[in-house]
Amino acid sequence: MTPLNTSYSSLRITDAHVHFWDLSKMSYPWLDDVPAIKKTLGLAEYREATKEIPISNLIFLQCECLPDEYQTEVDYVTQLATQDSRICGIVAYFPLESDQALEKLKALTTNKLVKGIRRLEEESISLYGNPRFIAHMELLCQHNLSFDLCVKAHQLLAAVKLVEAAPDVRYMLDHFGKPAIRTNAFSQWKHHITELAKNPRVHCKLSGLVTEADWDRWTVADLQPYVEVVMEHFGPARMAFGGDWPVVTLASDYARWFDTALQLCRGLSPDELTRVFYQNALDFYQIDSYDPHDTI
Repeated sequence: MTPLNTSYSSLRITDAHVHFWDLSKMSYPWLDDVPAIKKTLGLAEYREATKEIPISNLIFLQCECLPDEYQTEVDYVTQLATQDSRICGIVAYFPLESDQALEKLKALTTNKLVKGIRRLEEESISLYGNPRFIAHMELLCQHNLSFDLCVKAHQLLAAVKLVEAAPDVRYMLDHFGKPAIRTNAFSQWKHHITELAKNPRVHCKLSGLVTEADWDRWTVADLQPYVEVVMEHFGPARMAFGGDWPVVTLASDYARWFDTALQLCRGLSPDELTRVFYQNALDFYQIDSYDPHDTI
């Protein structure tokens, strides 16, 4: 499928949210719930899915393999980067609440591709509220790493409190905080987004929206109110486009999501579009030119 907005074909794209997984190397228990994508999905499949899109750079986000496999995952993606130089950053899983966090983080950051860490908020006992986890957030600043917040809409308050407790960290809110678009639970989500936006170090990722909507019947209009809120409070200077491949394929092919994202940003100037779809992610994750062969 060719994107509908062909007038934007001159855009350079940084895909700020890509997943790869190899089921022969790592285990992903959550994939049992989504059998359509429970298979090895790597560079070849990504290239095929995005062949119509002018992607210049891409950033890998950890995929919730088993916790003790996180270094294996980083090594796997680092090897992929030697095959495709567009892979310019890794946002890794990391046990920040560990007693050995300092030593383990030193080891992780010897890899120049690692730009940040991501942890999903827990459903039962709050990880984001764990005192040791909060105390160790300072280590991210010491190592010049960012933190990707990944929460569901009903967990946004935990994200707000974490940002308040560790305000000096650079934060990226994945998927707009996963608003409950299917049920249009809007007002509480908007309140928390407004609170998060008060800290200028918090940024927001334009990604993952279609899988929070009705997978079979979503429209651009369903997503528009959520984008308008983020535009109002974060602005195009603190937004970054992400494909969320291959999870996005549960509700859309990549080209349709890319075109939808362009439509949702149709009021932006050319400079603002460049920021959202290309430059903001590179700036946020502090990505400069590099040789991927130097990271091993």
